[in-house]
Amino acid sequence: MNAQERDDSDLLPRVGAVALKLPPFWPESAEVWFAQAEAQFNIKNVSSSTTKFYHCVAAMSQEVASQLLDLIRTPPASEPYEVLKTRLIKSYGLNDYQRFENLVSLPFSGDQKPSHLMNRMLALLPEDYKPGFILRGLFLRRLPSEVRAHLLQEDIRDPRALSLKADELYQSHVSPQVNILSTDDSFESQSVNAVRGLSSSASRSRRSSLSSNVSSAVGPRSASSSSTLCWYHRSHGDKALKCRQPCSWSGY
Repeated sequence: MNAQERDDSDLLPRVGAVALKLPPFWPESAEVWFAQAEAQFNIKNVSSSTTKFYHCVAAMSQEVASQLLDLIRTPPASEPYEVLKTRLIKSYGLNDYQRFENLVSLPFSGDQKPSHLMNRMLALLPEDYKPGFILRGLFLRRLPSEVRAHLLQEDIRDPRALSLKADELYQSHVSPQVNILSTDDSFESQSVNAVRGLSSSASRSRRSSLSSNVSSAVGPRSASSSSTLCWYHRSHGDKALKCRQPCSWSGY
């Protein structure tokens, strides 16, 4: 153990072991996980390869650790963390062909920004790969034709700058469609209310007509002042067996 590693080991009980806890290892995103782990190592000033090694081992699931049992049982005497990182990335990271397949098939959905798509594409590139016209073409082909037509006239070589410009164009392209949809919804709502109003009018008209028909069916005799009829004729009409004066019934 060199002097630097001894210094880290001395600090570990007070700072490292207590304050630093890595998230569980992500087999589907090994490179991203190591980037996060190294950020924490830098924040906590952990530089010992051995200390990093054991922090990583502690974050592994049983399934992952069982595949590295030989390495865990007998850590390399030199740079154990670097050896562990290389082996995990080779085991769980994407090879060049898998990166290519993901790049050409990566979808772009309407609920994300073009810059989000570009971020995902850049993350799939190998570390030493410099983005060029192929990445630009793969990016542009996924965008709406109106946005792509504008960007083809721009000479923007930086992929992130290109994606931010695409965001601006995409927003201006999507917003009018949203407004049209909102207008259509409003028109539809007005139409529904109008139909409901007509329906209510028709219903009131039918009720009025029905009331008139009932009044006609009862006849003028019942429409005349019922207050002058006796109780028998008011209750039973021409079926009344009695009559009590005063009574204006004349239906005999």
